[in-house]
Formats: sequence, structure tokens, C-alpha cells
Amino acid sequence: MVGRWMEKEPPLPTSTVRQLGSSQVLVDPSSVVKELIDNALDARSTAIFVEIASNTIDAIQVRDNGHGIPAEDWELVCRRYCTSKIRDYDDLKDVGGKWLGFRGEAMASMAEMSGSLAITTRLEGEPVAVLLKYGRNGEIES
Repeated sequence: MVGRWMEKEPPLPTSTVRQLGSSQVLVDPSSVVKELIDNALDARSTAIFVEIASNTIDAIQVRDNGHGIPAEDWELVCRRYCTSKIRDYDDLKDVGGKWLGFRGEAMASMAEMSGSLAITTRLEGEPVAVLLKYGRNGEIES
């Protein structure tokens, strides 16, 4: 996935996590694709390309022309409840119409479900992209 991952912050407060809950779980390949497209749109992408293996399990790839993920956010991309879109439950009133995703849950769930997750990203103006590989626990492996 090439695209701007919204700036990440430390995990949300426990009270906010409990209030938000995880009402949406990634239950099948289509929900994974939906979440990746939501991320691309949140990154202000104007072009999104989706490739899915014929068995829908071996590979799901979403490429976009969004803003890329800054290096300082790489470690937080696949950690649960890390998001800059909200700081606490009261911020939800400002989310509507702005962001499709805001809980910091989907990428962590994808890494956990798949056992590994690869993200290729490049910020505008950078000459080359970087390939980040995350393990099941959401930590960067390489």
C-alpha cells in the first residue's frame, strides 16, 4: 500500500477505547479491502488500485497515490488504538465527514490475522519508497 497514513499518536486512553469498542471486526477479505480503500481515501488519494489473489487469501494489495507515511509514524502503523484523528471520545463530533476510519484498529487487525503485513510507502518528494514488514504483533520486523 502506497499512501499517506494519517499521523499516529500514542494509544488512545483506556476509557476512550472502552467507549468506542471494536464494533467492526475484519471478518473476511472484502472487509480488509474496504479498510484499505478507506485508508487510501483518508490519505487524499485520487487513484486507487486493488489486486486480489484468485483465492482471496494469498494476496490483497491496495495501491494509491496518497501522501505517504512519515518515518516517525512507521512504528505505530500496526499498533492498536494509535490514531491522530481523535484524542478522546469527545473528539468524535469532529470526525463526521472528515475521516472514514479513526479507531486505529484495522491495520493492527490485519497484521494479526495475516501473520505479516507489508506496506510500501513514499512521501511526496522522496526519491524512493520504503518497504515496511510488520509481524503479527504489529511490530516492524524489517
